[in-house]
Order: sequence, then C-alpha cells, then structure tokens
Amino acid sequence: MLHNLRFATALHIMVLAQLEESEQWLSSEYIASSIQVNAVVVRKEIASLKAAALLVSKEGKGGGIRINKEKERISLADIYQSTKQNELSGKFNNPNPACIVGKNINAKLQDLYQEVDTDIVARLGKMTLVDFSKTFN
Repeated sequence: MLHNLRFATALHIMVLAQLEESEQWLSSEYIASSIQVNAVVVRKEIASLKAAALLVSKEGKGGGIRINKEKERISLADIYQSTKQNELSGKFNNPNPACIVGKNINAKLQDLYQEVDTDIVARLGKMTLVDFSKTFN
C-alpha cells in the first residue's frame, strides 16, 4: 500500500534529486546518507526509477543520478508506479476451501486491493513532484 518503504524511499530520492538540481550527479552514497539507509537499498530504488524513465544515471567517478524528464510532468503516481512489483496483494497462503470465508477471501481481497490501488494512483496523479517538493522549502 501507500505506506510502504519502497515508495517512501523512491519519493525521497526523487525529491532530493529535484531539490539538489545542479550540474552535479547525486551519488547513491549521498542519497543513502540523507535517507539513512544502506546504499544498496538506494541503488535498488534507483534501478526501478530508471526503468520507469524517471532518472538517468552516469557510471564511474563523478557519476550518480539526475531526473530524466521534465520534472514538472512527473507525478507522484509515476513514482508510486515505479515501486510496484505487482498489484497490491494480501493473499493468505492456503485458506480452507470448505470454509465460507476461506473459499472466497483471496478473490475478495484482490478486488479490494485493486480498488484501493486505483484510488491511490488517482490521488497521487493529481500532484507533481515539483508541487510536493515545494513543501520542503
């Protein structure tokens, strides 16, 4: 859901990249020190953000990341979507198919989670990275 660590980490990275915009490339170590997590965690989220075409990176000494496209067009929904491995899920391992709840719980949960996810994406789509970043000034 929205309160997941991956989204919080990705959003932190993107806000930092937007606020620190300069000729400098932001290193994963620098970003990790801001978030206070291991740089490996940061690099994992950077990979997802790059796959979503939100960031570009430069390898080697003096390398790092920058925002890839017009920051004014990046929505929080774009960032959220980059962190999703698949739809929200909360399926139980093996509910009892003879139980009135057990035989239906997975389908009902999937419907509920899809509805919640759709609502989250719609709400996050209304705010840009630039708008959200302004709350830090």
